Amino acid sequence: MKKILLFIVPFLFTNCETNPPTAPLSLKSGQVQIEISFTEDNSISSDRVVLLEDFANVSCVPCVTSNKIVRSVLQSYGKDKIVSVKFPTNFPSPVDPFYLAGKEFCDYRMSFYNILFAPTNILDGVVRPTPTDSNAVKQALDNRLLINSDFKIEVSKIINNGGLLINVNVKVKNKSSLNVDELFLRCAIVESDIEFANAPGSNGETKFYDVLRTLYPSNEGVALSTLGGTQTYLYENSIDTLWNINKLEVVSFIQSSSTKEVHQTGSTF
Repeated sequence: MKKILLFIVPFLFTNCETNPPTAPLSLKSGQVQIEISFTEDNSISSDRVVLLEDFANVSCVPCVTSNKIVRSVLQSYGKDKIVSVKFPTNFPSPVDPFYLAGKEFCDYRMSFYNILFAPTNILDGVVRPTPTDSNAVKQALDNRLLINSDFKIEVSKIINNGGLLINVNVKVKNKSSLNVDELFLRCAIVESDIEFANAPGSNGETKFYDVLRTLYPSNEGVALSTLGGTQTYLYENSIDTLWNINKLEVVSFIQSSSTKEVHQTGSTF
């Protein structure tokens, strides 16, 4: 992945509505452009969207049960309350094709959380319910939904000329009460639905959902303290030809570098 451009457009802290991004004529096949805006708005709703990070492997037998629970929870609660990102692991099988394709990003997140077992589910970076216990997962989710957020994240996308344009609009209230130096925004690109004719691993699964493909602007993300307007990132040839661009979705989230807590999530689901 090669980042080839970053420019900042001056932007005042004012209330504004999110507008879909306008696809640039210069966007080429395989390119990804991200526009991130950050504004203060003390009137925003604080409803939380929970991020579920699912660490799994195509040869992990308990992952079959965990994956069914994750799908059930996503369908019953809806995208306005929870979204997921599947981070493939290199155990029990080191040749999981999804892990090999996203090794750089998966290794980073496994190290970030010190992941030792598959499956492992993490809600908002801080809660680890038993992944094969549906009641435990739902109870943990219900508890997170009770916690208000000072952020609202609106995400939109446009596919243009075989490229992907992403707009991320972050709004914050009570900005002065937050330590923005330790808060980082990350954008995960996931492929929502991947199906094989034959199982790629030994657990028999052939269909996979919300699989991580890449993280933008980087593994570390972008510090909110550096966002005072609109920033644009352009990546060249970062969409793999094996990915189905029509099934690429964006999950953006704000996370603390110290506590690992995810404060808010937004997506294009």
